Amino acid sequence: MITSQFEQHLRAILNLPLGSTHLKMPAVMINLLGEKGHDGSVKCEGLTESMAIEGVKIHVYGKKHTRPMRKMGHVTVMAGDLAIALDRADQVKQLIKVTSWDQNK
Repeated sequence: MITSQFEQHLRAILNLPLGSTHLKMPAVMINLLGEKGHDGSVKCEGLTESMAIEGVKIHVYGKKHTRPMRKMGHVTVMAGDLAIALDRADQVKQLIKVTSWDQNK
């Protein structure tokens, strides 16, 4: 079994042997950032469509206020092949937009 980040942390602070860090499968991570021109109450677009893509795991941080380039979450995309993971990550980037209900132009 591959060691989780949490388990590896516990092993390190308890001075135990560190676990395996071998890659399970290729993965790509993209940040969900507030869109330019949007400052206000969060509105996320494209989450449902992105969830339909195989290997996509969305992590929304639950922040109530967005502004341009504010990190609002991240998406992890896993696939058996790195090229497939990258292609799916590009799809997600096109789908998910973090905007605001009250646009600041």
